[in-house]
Amino acid sequence: MKKILIADDHSLVRYGLKVALTNHFADAEIDESWDGQSMMARLKVNTYDLVLLDLNMPDTDISTILHWIRNFHPDTRVLIVSMNNEVVFGKRALQMGAHGYIEKDASPEELIKAVDVVTSGKKYMSADLADAIVNDTLNRKTSNPFDELTPREFQVAIYIIQDYTITQISELMQLQYTSVSTFRRRIFEKLNIADRKALVQLAEAYKLN
Repeated sequence: MKKILIADDHSLVRYGLKVALTNHFADAEIDESWDGQSMMARLKVNTYDLVLLDLNMPDTDISTILHWIRNFHPDTRVLIVSMNNEVVFGKRALQMGAHGYIEKDASPEELIKAVDVVTSGKKYMSADLADAIVNDTLNRKTSNPFDELTPREFQVAIYIIQDYTITQISELMQLQYTSVSTFRRRIFEKLNIADRKALVQLAEAYKLN
């Protein structure tokens, strides 16, 4: 019997995912969470075979959660289910420790395929995401400037784009204020920009929004 956690802040999305999973895995035990706090509460008292994880839950730092799962539940598989651009965010999610990435507009059949692949010990990604990763590997350099950022820098950049303050980011990521300020400086230097406005414009150009 599979034990699965669905982590998404939209109840309708959780319901749809649960229905799709129940139709295929009739004996699965499925729990739900809707933000970082409720997710961590579940993970501290349960061991899951699979976590379906949204990237954009409120008060949730995905890199911290993935790191925690890797350390304390190394056998738990994580499949990201998100509306974000998979070529950008999918690569980042895999780098941070996720085992697969699927977009929310995928069919129920594709979801079940992704779950089967991930729980079998393999990684799941779409053909587009696989092509992007292969091309980056072959060319040894990506055309997307955001790929030059480390996972931490990328996460800080996303929060800056979303107009979080340095204080809010430091609290969310459990980092020192000075550390976040250093990350921001490095981001601006690597992307060759001067301020948040330029960062937002660059993000729009590369479909990060």
